[in-house]
Amino acid sequence: MMDVARLGKQKSQLWWTVTILMIMCMYWLSNVVLWVPWSHNPQLGILLMLTVNPLFWAAGIYICLASENRTGNLMKKALVVASLAVGISLIFDYLFFAVYMGSKDVWHITTFYGYAWLAVLTFGEVLLLKKKLLARQYAVTTRLLLILTLCLLFLLFFLFYYLM
Repeated sequence: MMDVARLGKQKSQLWWTVTILMIMCMYWLSNVVLWVPWSHNPQLGILLMLTVNPLFWAAGIYICLASENRTGNLMKKALVVASLAVGISLIFDYLFFAVYMGSKDVWHITTFYGYAWLAVLTFGEVLLLKKKLLARQYAVTTRLLLILTLCLLFLLFFLFYYLM
């Protein structure tokens, strides 16, 4: 009985870690895909923001929602994922753009639309894909954790190398 409880707790901790890493990867991938082209051509950045970026976020959020954890309620899970996505984005926007880049224009209305979009996207996926999400919950593995960690390190290295 004790081993089952410990295994459940480990799976839950692994889900939290993978979810946070997935959101961090989506955030930094968004910056690479948007900010780098935007710095050369604002129209290209806007085009990518409206087309490619939502697809990345949709896929990442879907993986977080489709991964099994101990949350029985899918809406509760969506609330957790949406809160993490908005919270991590807020924190990194401040740290990267305001502190590191020294930008005074971090908080535009479009930035807040982006945060709202993350919440709408998360709950929209739950409402539109509820049966599919409940039918098959994917196991979270340490392999996925390792892949996400390597992706995050690569994205950070690329972005900061580009900035130097």
